[in-house]
Amino acid sequence: MAVTGIVGKKIGMTQVFDEKGDVHPITVLQAGPCVITQLKTLARDGYEAAQIGLVEFVKDKNVTKPQKGHFAKTEAPPVKVIKEVALELDAEERWLPRQATACWWTSSPRPGLST
Repeated sequence: MAVTGIVGKKIGMTQVFDEKGDVHPITVLQAGPCVITQLKTLARDGYEAAQIGLVEFVKDKNVTKPQKGHFAKTEAPPVKVIKEVALELDAEERWLPRQATACWWTSSPRPGLST
């Protein structure tokens, strides 16, 4: 399975030093947790995709009735940000988790960065 995107929130900025002592600016992101609010299928929608949302606290008054119905279909909590990401699924690979974290998208950390 290949996912072509991720939903996150910018937390802030910081800096790191490399072996030479040079300073590099780093953006700190909160990547997930994300919930899958809808799966787009080739048969129904004409393409394979997953609609994912970043789980954050949302006041009930800020969620519209159509959004509540959309979230109720998949039993997902209300989310602020919804994005659609493309999926490339094999024929036998049709299962997706309900909730995804950053490790769902990443197979290995970037070289040079500690985990």
